[in-house]
Amino acid sequence: MKENKLLQRQIKKYLPDELASSPGIAPFLQAVAASYFAFEKDSILSERAFKMSEEEYMEVNEKLQKELGLKKLSIEKLKAAVVQTGIEGFTMEGDDLLEIMDLLNAQISKRKESEAELKASQELWQFALEGAGDGVWDYDFQTRKIFFSKRYKEMLGYTDDEFANDPDEWMSRIHPEDLHLVMKTDQDYFYKKQANHQIEYRIRHKDGHYIWVLDRGMVVSRTAEGLPSRVIGTHTDITERKLAEQAIISSEEKYRNILANMNLGLLEVDNDEIIRFANQCFCEMSGYRLDEILGKKAGNLFPAGEGRDILNHKNELRKKGVSDAYELTVRNKKSELKWWLISGAPRYNDQGELVGSIGIHLDITDRKRLELELNEAREIAEQSVKTKEAFLANMSHEIRTPMNAIIGMGRQLEKTELQEQQRFFLNTINMASDHLLVVINDILDISKIEAGKLELENTGFNLSEVLQHVSRVMQPRAEEKGLELKTNLDKSIAPVLIGDSHRINQILLNLISNAVKFTEKGSVTISVQLEEKIDKKQVVEFSIKDTGIGISTEFVEHIFDKFSQEERTTARKYGGTGLGMAITKELVELMNGHISIKSKKGEGTEILIELPFQVGSSHDLPKANKDFSDTSSLEGIRILLAEDNEMNRLVANTVLENYGVLITEAKNGAEAVEALNKAQYDVILMDMQMPVMNGMEATEIIRNELKSDIPIIALTANAIKGDSERYMAIGMNGFISKPFEENDLINAIATVLKLENVSSDAGDRKKIKTIEDKPLFSLEKLHQIGRGDKDFINKMIELFLQQMPETIAELQEALERQDIPAIKKIAHRVKPMIDSLDIILLKNVIRELENSADKPQPKKRTAELVNQFTEVIEKIVAEMRLV
Repeated sequence: MKENKLLQRQIKKYLPDELASSPGIAPFLQAVAASYFAFEKDSILSERAFKMSEEEYMEVNEKLQKELGLKKLSIEKLKAAVVQTGIEGFTMEGDDLLEIMDLLNAQISKRKESEAELKASQELWQFALEGAGDGVWDYDFQTRKIFFSKRYKEMLGYTDDEFANDPDEWMSRIHPEDLHLVMKTDQDYFYKKQANHQIEYRIRHKDGHYIWVLDRGMVVSRTAEGLPSRVIGTHTDITERKLAEQAIISSEEKYRNILANMNLGLLEVDNDEIIRFANQCFCEMSGYRLDEILGKKAGNLFPAGEGRDILNHKNELRKKGVSDAYELTVRNKKSELKWWLISGAPRYNDQGELVGSIGIHLDITDRKRLELELNEAREIAEQSVKTKEAFLANMSHEIRTPMNAIIGMGRQLEKTELQEQQRFFLNTINMASDHLLVVINDILDISKIEAGKLELENTGFNLSEVLQHVSRVMQPRAEEKGLELKTNLDKSIAPVLIGDSHRINQILLNLISNAVKFTEKGSVTISVQLEEKIDKKQVVEFSIKDTGIGISTEFVEHIFDKFSQEERTTARKYGGTGLGMAITKELVELMNGHISIKSKKGEGTEILIELPFQVGSSHDLPKANKDFSDTSSLEGIRILLAEDNEMNRLVANTVLENYGVLITEAKNGAEAVEALNKAQYDVILMDMQMPVMNGMEATEIIRNELKSDIPIIALTANAIKGDSERYMAIGMNGFISKPFEENDLINAIATVLKLENVSSDAGDRKKIKTIEDKPLFSLEKLHQIGRGDKDFINKMIELFLQQMPETIAELQEALERQDIPAIKKIAHRVKPMIDSLDIILLKNVIRELENSADKPQPKKRTAELVNQFTEVIEKIVAEMRLV
C-alpha cells in the first residue's frame, strides 16, 4: 500500500502539464492505482495461496482475470491520450509503458522549447510596440478571450488591475457614434475574410472624456474553415492630431465665413489664366453666372484700358512666386466700369508645382468715386487757397503801397506849419489811415494763421526794450484820455530771451490798445513777472489790467472767437474788426503759451499770458541796421540790368544814374548770360519773367555753368509767399517786388555789395509835372521815380503811347486764337506800366488776365477783360495825346 501511493506521487510529479490535462490521463491513473492495489492484494494472497482451498483459489483467479482486464483497458486509454497529444512516431501497437513514457518526454521537451521561443517573440514585439507609445491587444475570435497590454490600459487612465481583459467592458467604452465602425470590422473579418484593418474612433477615458485612437490589427491564425481564430493589434493615441485637424477645419470654416460675410470674390485660374473656380460673390461682382466664366480666359473677360498690361505683369510675378495686392479697372457683363482691389498669390499642388494663381477681389468702385470727388474737392480747395493767397498778396501790395505813402506823407506834413483846421483835417486822415492799416494787418495775419503759414522767429531780444517801445507808442493815446499807463518789469528776468519780439510786440500792443480803448478813467497797468525758471528756460507772465467797462461773464467764453464783439454798439462806438483777440490767442498758442481772462462787467478786465522762453546771451542779439547816407559808396558800381520791359529799364536807369552807377541793359536772360561772358559786373538786377530765357534759367546757368558768384537781385511783379525762398534756393542774393520804392532798391544793392552809408535821400527830388493829373491815371509815381525829371516823364509817356496800340492789337489777336498763354505773357509785360501810371481801373483787370492760364475761366470772361482793357487804354491814350 505504501509503495502504491509512492508510485502515484512519482507519476503525478513527473507527468507533464500538457499530458495531465489530456482526457485519458485521469482514468489511466485510476487504473494504475487499482493495479497496485490488486498487486498488494496478490502479494498477500500469494502468502496465503498455500493455505487456500480450491474454491478459494478459483475465486481469486476470477478476480485476477478481472483485474488484468482493467489493466489492459487502462493501457488502451493511455495510448488514446498519447495519440491526442499528437506525438510523432507513436502507434497503438505495443504495450510497453516505458516506450510510451520516453515518447511523451521527448514531445514535452520539444513543445516547451517552442513555447519559450513564442513567448520571447511575443514579449519582444509587445515591448517594441509599447515602447513606441502604442497599446497592444490580442483577441481570440473563437473563445472571445481578449488581452490588453499595460500600456493600452494606461492610455485610458487605468492601472493593469483596474481594467479587466473583457471584450464587453471594452465595447461599452467606445463612443456610441463610432461603435458601428468596430462592429463592421468584426463583420468584415468573418464574412469578407479580411486580413487586416485600420480605423479611427473615440473611446472613453477613466476621467470621463473621450480620446481618439488609431486601431490597427491583423489576423495571425485561422480555423480549418478559414475563419479568424486569433487577431492581434495596436491602439495609438491620436487625440492631439485629431484636435489639430478639427482646429484647422474650424479655422478654414471661420475664414470661409469671413470671406462670405465680407463680400469678397474668390477666383482661381490655371497657368494659362483659364478660370477654374469662382465663388458666388465673384459672380455677383462680375455679373456673370458661374457656367459663363468657367473655362474662359480671365483677361479676355474683365480688364479695361491698361488693365491688360497690368494683368500680364501680375501673372509673371505669380510664376516667380510673388504675392501682392493691386487695383484694376474692369468692365462687368453690363460693360459698367468698376474698380477692383485684388490680392493675388501663386497656387501650388501637393507636389509643390505651380498650377496657377488665386485672387481675392473687393469691389472698391464707390471708394474710388469718393476719392475722385475728394481729389476734385481738394484741388478746388487748393486752387481756392492759391487764389486767396494771390489775392492777399496783391491786396497787401495794392493797399499797403498807397497807405504807406499816405501815412508817410502825413507824418512829413505834420512837421510843417499848419493852420488849426488843416491840422484837424490831417489828424483825421492819420486816424483813418492807422485804422485801415490795422484792419489790413489783421486780415492778413488771420489768413496766414488759418493756412498754417505764419512762421515765428527765434532771435535774441531784450524784453525791457520791447516794453519801452510799447509804452512809447501807447502813452500818447493814454494821455489823450487822461489815463495813467503803468509798467512793472521783474528784474530777475534774463536780459536776453530767445523768441519772436515782433509778435510779442504785436500781442502787447493789441491788448494794451484794447485796454486803453475800453477804459474811460483810471489806469492801465502792464506787469511782467518771472513765473518759473528751469535751467536755461524762463516762463514769463504778462498781465494787462485796466479799470474799464469790463466784460460780461457770458461773453468771456466767446471773446477769442473771430469777428466777435460783445454788442453791436461796441463796434460803432469803439471800432475794430473783432479779430484782434482771436489773433492774439493764436499767436500765444503758436509760442506754446497760455492766455486767460478775468473780468467783471463795470469793474475792469485783467488778461494773463504765460510764455516760455529760452535764456540767451548778447551773441544772440541781432546786429543793428545801419543807416546809409553817403551817396559816393555806389559811385562807379557796374550793374547788369536784365529786364524785358522798356519802361522798367527806364525807371531803373533813372533812379540809379543819380548815384553814379554804370548800367548795362539786357532784354532777356540769354543776353544777360552773354553780357556776363564779355565783361565784369558788380551786381545783376534780374527780372524773373522774360522771353527767350527767364531769370531763374539765367541764374542757374550763371551759377552752374559759368561758376560765377556775382550777386544777383531778383525783380518780380509777383508778391506771392514762397517766391523769395525759391529764388534764394537757386542762388540769388536778394529779392525786390515791383513796383519797388527807390529806397528798397538802393538798400538791396548796398546789402548784397556789403556797402555802408548809402541812402536814397541823395540827389535832387524835383516835383515837375508835364501834364495835368486825370482821373483815369496818375503821374505821381513817375515823378517819384524820375525825381521830377521832365525828360524822363515825357519819354515814359511817349513809350506808353507808342506801345499801347501794339499791345491792344496783340491782345485782340491772341483772343481770336484763344491763345491764353500769349494773353498771360502780354498782361505780365504791361502790368508794371499800368501800376506805374496808377491806372486803377485796370489793376485788377490786368492781374486777372495774367492769371488766366493758371486759373481757366469762360471765354466770355476773357473777352470782357480784353475789351475793358482796350476801352480804358484807348481813353488814356486819347487824353495823353490831347495834352
